[in-house]
Amino acid sequence: MKTLAVCCFLLLASLSEGRHEKYEGHQLFRVRGPAAEIAALEYELDLLSAKPATRSQSGVLDAVVRLSPSEREQWLPYFEGHGLSHSLIAENLAELLRTEEARIQSSRIAAKRSGKSISWDTYYRHEEINDYLDSLGAEYPQLVTVINAGLSYEGRQIKYVRISTTRFEDLRKPVIVIDAAVHAREWVTPPVALYIIHQLVVELAAADLTEQVDWIIIPVANPDGYEYSIDEDRLWRKTRSRSHANADRCPGVDGNRNFDHHWGTVAGNANPCTIVYEGPSAFSEPEIRVIRDAVLQNLNRASLYLSLHSYGNMFLYAWGNNGTLPSNGLILHLAGVTMATAIDALALPKADPYIVGNAANVLYFTTGTSRDWTRAVGVPLTYTVELPGYEYLFEVPPEYIEQIVTETWAGIEAGARFVLTMA
Repeated sequence: MKTLAVCCFLLLASLSEGRHEKYEGHQLFRVRGPAAEIAALEYELDLLSAKPATRSQSGVLDAVVRLSPSEREQWLPYFEGHGLSHSLIAENLAELLRTEEARIQSSRIAAKRSGKSISWDTYYRHEEINDYLDSLGAEYPQLVTVINAGLSYEGRQIKYVRISTTRFEDLRKPVIVIDAAVHAREWVTPPVALYIIHQLVVELAAADLTEQVDWIIIPVANPDGYEYSIDEDRLWRKTRSRSHANADRCPGVDGNRNFDHHWGTVAGNANPCTIVYEGPSAFSEPEIRVIRDAVLQNLNRASLYLSLHSYGNMFLYAWGNNGTLPSNGLILHLAGVTMATAIDALALPKADPYIVGNAANVLYFTTGTSRDWTRAVGVPLTYTVELPGYEYLFEVPPEYIEQIVTETWAGIEAGARFVLTMA
């Protein structure tokens, strides 16, 4: 495909130019402490991840935090003064990013030589992913409908697929909705979404699930941020909108704080310069409205919603804003354990077992999340899924993609079968 070749060249060109100088001398620290203290760091620093420190020690989190040289002077004494233990895990972030860049360059070249339109050993650009969806729609018109759902803030077409043997006309069938790349830097999430599509459409790996379930899969929910993370800033997380105060200095909104569930109730989320900025209003982001509309248009049948994120090996369910459970909390936990168990059965020996639990109790309080909003509007099973990062955080090397997509598909298949038992 000519477009694929052009996109390959553009990706390699953008990588080879080097976008990592801004992180020269930045270091990564693992910080351990009470959940409330770790949560507060989100409003001040780039908190790359958080997860329970141990399974037996509730309320204590391990976080990975990026500190610039100037930030270290302020925050290392802060950690010590607030009883937060910390250890250096990466001496120079820029060097880590250059290593990742080299790996991706090599994998892109190998993927191009294979002649395949898509493979599970490298990363693809938004345009390539859209081209792949269009090709599936053309090749499998009886099964795949490509939806041009809308434009991102910067004008990129957000596409998703509807997979159905009955063109979404059989109102007895449950609907499963999956999105990926709401957070731009979480590159491993689109391959998982694409692999699910591939298994349902091309491989027919679970033909009964293709037959009995209708699927909506959004591989790149935040294309502006995703492309910006490739071309300019590997650690970019938010959208790229500029419709809010102070946007010239601090553009973008955290898409997973922009949903209308207890939106606007946490003062720290109102600061545009934090990584968790919730936006000027709920659903202010056109990218998030695409997810909203896909859910609401199928609300009577929507049975399972999964938002793919990276990293941490977790299935997190509502309510994240206060730590209480929905009325179907036991079923939410059981379905989550079912999916997690299927993944763990195929996981690498070094992978952490998946944790399943209430988001606020496993981590800390959050508002405006897709997981909570979808549960609130009536989808019975809704989760934030944190995929594996191993020792690489969310900079997962290309050689691990196939492992992650394969094991995650096993979990998705188990989840879909769970849905059918509830029908």
